[in-house]
Amino acid sequence: MLTARGLTVAYGPVKVLHGIDLDIASGEIVALIGPNGAGKTSTLNAIAGLLPHQGEVTLDGEALPTAAEEVVRKGLALVPQGRRVFPTMSVEENLLMGAYSKGARWKGSDERFAPIYEIFPRLKERRRQEAGRLSGGEQQMLVIGRALLSQPKIVLIDELSLGLAPKMVLTLLETIQRFNAEQGTACLLVEQAATAALKIASSAYLLQRGEVVYHGPAARLRDDVDVLHSAYLGQGTARRESAIRR
Repeated sequence: MLTARGLTVAYGPVKVLHGIDLDIASGEIVALIGPNGAGKTSTLNAIAGLLPHQGEVTLDGEALPTAAEEVVRKGLALVPQGRRVFPTMSVEENLLMGAYSKGARWKGSDERFAPIYEIFPRLKERRRQEAGRLSGGEQQMLVIGRALLSQPKIVLIDELSLGLAPKMVLTLLETIQRFNAEQGTACLLVEQAATAALKIASSAYLLQRGEVVYHGPAARLRDDVDVLHSAYLGQGTARRESAIRR
């Protein structure tokens, strides 16, 4: 289980997170949603050791270190916003970066990549191709696959749908459900396509101005259309949600 207690982040004198608490159980998918500027990305980056913060973050009862590379070794992986691939490296070379923390445990390309290619067969087809030449959806598959190669207990995914067509978003959300069910990998999902994310999550947090304004079952929040579309996420997101649902 991942827990955060009193998580506080500030940029200079400006606080963007005001002592929030989070709980993600083993094998659980949790949605973290809210308007732009609510503090979602700051939350993930703080947990992953990429951002100075106050408060305590633990994984399976053990405090996580503050160095990002040590956080990965403890069993937490981050899929950052913006599909950050190494564009001139091949797909397999990008994937190898995810396996790096496992060192000698990974021997032979079949053992390294077979589980990822089973989840993302398109990556196998393009394994020798430069990552920068992949489509946006394929690059998102690659960064998720790279994160999974570190064999995490929990993966943090920031804005899965950013810049992608609704059909690809649904494909990727279904993939998250699959590796969660098959491997038991927990997931904390920050997503602007809120309704779609809430369909695969068991619980949800809604952030507003750096504070948790809702925590509870994802289904209950998904059904509260007024809160999602009018009060927090706006009409632009509502239109995108409609497209994804179709």
